[in-house]
Amino acid sequence: ILWFANEEGYSVCPRSQGTKIGIGNIPKSVDIILSMSRLRRIVDYDHANLTVTVESGVKLSDLQKVLEDKRQFIPIDPMFSSMCSVGGIISSNSNGPRRLRYGSVRDLVIGMKAVLPTGEKIKAGGKVVKNVAGYDMCKLFIGSFGTLGVVTEATFKLYPLPELEKTVLVFFNESAQAFEIASSILDSVVFPSSLNVLNPSVIEVLSGNLGIAFRENSFCLVVRLEGFRESVEREVREIQKMSGPNVRILGSSEQKRFWMVLSDFSHLSQSKFRFKASVPISTTLDAFKNFDEYSASLGSKINLVSHAGSGIIYGFLRTGDMDKLIGVIDQSNSYTAGLGGYFVVESAPIEIKEKINVWGYLPGGVNIMQILKEKFDPKGIVNPGRLL
Repeated sequence: ILWFANEEGYSVCPRSQGTKIGIGNIPKSVDIILSMSRLRRIVDYDHANLTVTVESGVKLSDLQKVLEDKRQFIPIDPMFSSMCSVGGIISSNSNGPRRLRYGSVRDLVIGMKAVLPTGEKIKAGGKVVKNVAGYDMCKLFIGSFGTLGVVTEATFKLYPLPELEKTVLVFFNESAQAFEIASSILDSVVFPSSLNVLNPSVIEVLSGNLGIAFRENSFCLVVRLEGFRESVEREVREIQKMSGPNVRILGSSEQKRFWMVLSDFSHLSQSKFRFKASVPISTTLDAFKNFDEYSASLGSKINLVSHAGSGIIYGFLRTGDMDKLIGVIDQSNSYTAGLGGYFVVESAPIEIKEKINVWGYLPGGVNIMQILKEKFDPKGIVNPGRLL
């Protein structure tokens, strides 16, 4: 299909489950939608060596169920974890809160196969964890949003399932208190796999969807702990000492539902607009507060979810005032760039996308990205304009 499209000059948009299809600029043209959803085989599962090779249409949730039988898992928990495919995760470099402990998609993918826009099939990396032969082409495709070619197969390194998992919620009146304790945890002997700060609007949505009564009008620090039973129980006690009385520990069934709902928060909040800001960790609190203030000018509540240990903040908004929203985007973009970070509009109505560059201020190395695009896709047929 790609060879034919390249010969005839047709533009191609690869997709599987469609959970990441809204990220990026509006493509300049789309002639062919290339569905990857039937590429869903598990090609090779070497549980003894902690690796698995799958086709790109495999859903992450289905893969995790297979791995669970051998007490293993891939520590990736991106947005829409229950629905997204392996190919979508790789193409968008989608990472979740567990990145704090286990690293990003770039660290977990050790091999892949892809088809270039010319129809040529290539492979990179391998099926062993320690593989240092040649250029690491995998990282080139991760986060390329399908603009360099179509990933058809990927090999991941795996981790044993933890013996015990605990989710600790700590409630505060002010966001500064939540970030202060988060910083204390990072400086302590506690080794969390996730560290999130949620604003009161997020707590309200979660409470309604989980059927769990949380403390109202509060900021919440969410700490996910995983590992051997003895170490996790000790870490829980350490957090209780640091945090004071407003601590809640979720039960096993509660915490599973909690993380699933938080992963699908974009749908549950019914937000038409979603952004992702990446800032230096030391400035996360200031950015968190500023985004809250900017949304006030829209007369709309904003839902803020921060990966406090990574300097990442997601914002979800429901508003119909497009002109004001564009002003807030420009303001947030300039502010984030001033901190040395990046502001990306991940989801927005078409009328907004038509007036902005969703990637904000482009990073250094754009010229290299453009040269690579021209080398891999000389006719510009795959997702033209979506990334660059």
